[in-house]
Amino acid sequence: MLKKLIIVLFLLSLIVTGIWYAGIPDRWAAERIEGLLQGGRVRTELFGFKKTPFFGFKIEEVRIRHNRRQLLSIDGVSGRIDPLSLFLFGVRVSFTGHLSGGTISGEALLKRNGIRAAIDVRSVRLEGLDLMADSAIRGRGSLDMTVVMDRGEGDLYFEVKNMALKDIRKGGLYLPLKFFNDMKGAGSFRGERLRIDALSMEGDHIYGRLRNCVLERGYLKGTLDVVAESGFPEDSLVLLEPYKQAPGYYAIPLKGKLRDIL
Repeated sequence: MLKKLIIVLFLLSLIVTGIWYAGIPDRWAAERIEGLLQGGRVRTELFGFKKTPFFGFKIEEVRIRHNRRQLLSIDGVSGRIDPLSLFLFGVRVSFTGHLSGGTISGEALLKRNGIRAAIDVRSVRLEGLDLMADSAIRGRGSLDMTVVMDRGEGDLYFEVKNMALKDIRKGGLYLPLKFFNDMKGAGSFRGERLRIDALSMEGDHIYGRLRNCVLERGYLKGTLDVVAESGFPEDSLVLLEPYKQAPGYYAIPLKGKLRDIL
């Protein structure tokens, strides 16, 4: 009896796999996945989608856009769909890909009422990210990040190593980013509201901390504290004088539209 059951299950798995691989058009499968990934003004497009045996798939390029602006381009994506999830609660997907010289991987449960996902980004070059193209932030760095989300809410943790950014001078604002070579932070998001719960930067004899920082609907509010130790060259702090609160301590207010600040 057990032997017959095993044979039946094996034959069923072959039939289901055959339907996935040969019976479902690639474009149809790609469009269904694109539909599940849409959210608000964020659009995901899959280029070069191909199914592989045993519910696998490969994608030449994944583009993520906000309105008409491209945010990310992920290349060489491969992954697998859990076939049981199709009958139970949604589409469960695991995937890996290449992002700006680094890697992105994760697992996601795609449902009509939202997405639940855990995503890891490793050794991604900041200077190669599409979303940085229209930003005032210039320079380089290696980004590691973890994002956990459930139906529009989630948490993120990030670190930028070997950071070498240029100072920002924009609209009367001065941000002394060139002094810092490491950054660590954590935040949370809900809908279009992003809160940076902790962000610290470190350089040679100088430290930075972002506090009370909230980004909502394109509007940023917060304060960047900069603390310079006695060994830091004083002539490098001339442009920070308008923000001086005490010897070696500067508080830079950040308030306005994000595009006007960064």
